[in-house]
Amino acid sequence: MKKMKAVSRTIWVAIVVIIIIIAGVAVYWWYTMPPAEEEVERKISIAWTEGPEFDYIEDRISEFETEYDIEVEFLRIPRAHIIERLMLEILAPTGKIDGTVLYILEAPTLAGTGGLVNLYDYKAKSEWIADTFYEGQLEILEFDGELYFLPTLWNGALLTYYRSDLFADTALKAAFNATYGYELEPPDTPDKLLDVAEFFHDQGYIGIHLQLTTAEMGAGAYTIYPGLAHHFGGGIYDDATGEITCNSTESVEALEYLIELAQYAQEDVLTDGTFEAELAVMQWTDLAMADQWSYMIPMLPDAAAEWSISVRPFPQGPDMLGIAILNTSPKKDLVWEFVKWTSSFDIVKGTTLVTPKAAGRADVATDPEVASQPWVDVLLDSYGRVHPIAPIVKDPRAVEIYEMMMLRLGQALTGAKTAKEALDALYEDIDAILQY
Repeated sequence: MKKMKAVSRTIWVAIVVIIIIIAGVAVYWWYTMPPAEEEVERKISIAWTEGPEFDYIEDRISEFETEYDIEVEFLRIPRAHIIERLMLEILAPTGKIDGTVLYILEAPTLAGTGGLVNLYDYKAKSEWIADTFYEGQLEILEFDGELYFLPTLWNGALLTYYRSDLFADTALKAAFNATYGYELEPPDTPDKLLDVAEFFHDQGYIGIHLQLTTAEMGAGAYTIYPGLAHHFGGGIYDDATGEITCNSTESVEALEYLIELAQYAQEDVLTDGTFEAELAVMQWTDLAMADQWSYMIPMLPDAAAEWSISVRPFPQGPDMLGIAILNTSPKKDLVWEFVKWTSSFDIVKGTTLVTPKAAGRADVATDPEVASQPWVDVLLDSYGRVHPIAPIVKDPRAVEIYEMMMLRLGQALTGAKTAKEALDALYEDIDAILQY
């Protein structure tokens, strides 16, 4: 009996010890294990803007929401001030913006803050190329080897719009040949562009409509001069070497060429931008050519004269718009699903067709429905396939540099300074900007 009591006592002691051990483990787990992650609301907020491509995305957003079980809220932030709002979100996060529309001109500043997610962390560059995204377009958008957005919403190209009836006129063709010694055709080099503009000017027409406003960043002279400088062998500022190239012999030559070409343009050339170019093409009957964006190709049948398009005779910089993910968002993976969807073949095809633009994917460009459009090859040739896309300034201070470029171009175009004087002044401006 005593033996049984001893065994019973031992069992109870063992039970108590086990209970104490379990309690100890529970306490240890309670204090050392990380808290359970709260379930993230499957809703993302994207800073958004307006336009046919954005309407197209909105019209199809229910498909994305159903397939991925992610609700999308589009935030209407005024386009002119979106960069300020994004900077505020990056510096003092509110959690109210998860992703954003991003324009190429805004990218250097935002990239410099470290506030954007590298898309290559989600999908390697080789995989994007395998999906037939153009390698050259990707590299234009890379900052120190990182990619923050894709040109899926806008990838606009500038083209030469020309009066097809004038270029086919036998009397004008004979007169041009007699003067310049070659056939009158849509110009494919800057020298020929100058000849043709001069010829039509001398015939009583406005030789070419140029957008040379220096008051509108991202338009006007910004869309013409850097590409010309690149074509002539010059530039603005080389991020890779740190060399300021804006007043090189080649850059000065490019600006002198532009000043000469402007002689044959419309009277208000120094104030005109995109909208004025659209009105000129649609309404004027005394205009021979125009340097204008691809978006208005569908409008041409309603123009007052007969117009066609041809490859721009010199390079242009990138005009790209896509979706970026903010590093401050707790929903980065959800925004990535949206980025992935908007860069899919189906969506890129849709945004390419809704407004004529350079295709961002080769498989979209060769799709039968897209390839049948008469503007596809003209756009691609103008935008990387024949003429290279001119590099942009990728330094975080790019907007400051471009602002000073516009100021100095304005001085040269109005005659306040010579081309050399204006670009020498720009050199000093850029050098000062880079000091801080």
